[in-house]
Amino acid sequence: MQVAKMMGTVARRLDRRFGIQALLAGEPRPPAGGFDVRGEKLLDWGFICSSLPKGPRRALEIGSGQSPIIPAMLALGYDVTAVDLCAGATRVLSGFHFLAGDFLQLDLRPGFDVIVVCSVVEHMGLAGRYGSREDPDGDLKAMRKIAGLLAANGQVFLTVPVGMDAIWKPWHRVYGRVRLPLLIEEFDIVTCRFLVKPEPWGPWRESAADAALDHPADARGYALGEMILRSQQYTGWDAPRGTVRRTEV
Repeated sequence: MQVAKMMGTVARRLDRRFGIQALLAGEPRPPAGGFDVRGEKLLDWGFICSSLPKGPRRALEIGSGQSPIIPAMLALGYDVTAVDLCAGATRVLSGFHFLAGDFLQLDLRPGFDVIVVCSVVEHMGLAGRYGSREDPDGDLKAMRKIAGLLAANGQVFLTVPVGMDAIWKPWHRVYGRVRLPLLIEEFDIVTCRFLVKPEPWGPWRESAADAALDHPADARGYALGEMILRSQQYTGWDAPRGTVRRTEV
């Protein structure tokens, strides 16, 4: 057991330094030292799944992968549509509609009550990963399209990297005081939370918005922003955690 544990530790350190797993998967090599974002998806999934409104609802998840959010929505009686460039979720789940392709190129019927955009919009328009096409405003275009697909009383669950504004090609964008307001300008914020890692490679901790938005620009890590948004044409939906008008960012 001790030998296996030691070998696992060595393998993780080598991968962090040389990006071996990414190279084997055909992905671009990560920055030296690797990405210090372990646990990000667990936090995002927990935030979203714990806040989903009761069904039935018509829902869309963009960039779904093998997301646990889909089975959570199905369990609530949602009519679920998932969009991704690869059909990973269809290999383990059934009972939902799947569309393969670039979200910006797909023709979707408006009127979704719930739209999930979990750790995906920061990649849109950055060529070199996930089959994305190069478009400096791909993320902004995606959010404008989402606004047009959302029902008047609907809600968007959005999670993104936050910190000082930066673009780390081909990996992701980080949204700060300049880009984040542009990203969500079609929406009002119902509720949000921010998380940071006070110590490198340590656990995430909830944070004030200012501390998260001032997180130093670094390709290896960022703070997290998790938000529930609603359309500015909102007509009376009850927010799950109380309604908050747009938070200044």
